[in-house]
Amino acid sequence: MDDIVRTAEQVITLARVRDYVAAMSPVDLNDPEALSSDLTEARALLAEVAATVTQPTTDDVERLAEQILTLEAVRALVSEYTHVPAADTGRLLGHLMATEVQLIEVNGVFGESEHTA
Repeated sequence: MDDIVRTAEQVITLARVRDYVAAMSPVDLNDPEALSSDLTEARALLAEVAATVTQPTTDDVERLAEQILTLEAVRALVSEYTHVPAADTGRLLGHLMATEVQLIEVNGVFGESEHTA
């Protein structure tokens, strides 16, 4: 039963990543509060990926290696998260871009999996 629950959590999380990536749009640099909110949302989703997606979802060796490397990068980025003041637009944007790039990569390596299609 634990495997079924874990797989369901992974499917849901990866579907949320796909939805987030599909909905990404240009960022308003004149609205630090919205930028901070976007960063919070992206970070929470990436942290969810780090916590939920614990096992690769395909048997293909090359894809498996790519998934493992991506998950390692996700966990490394999540472990380095620090508070960014809402008034520091430059840092907010930099952190948001790094987080969204990682979400795009997760979507790319897991997006076509038999378990997440």
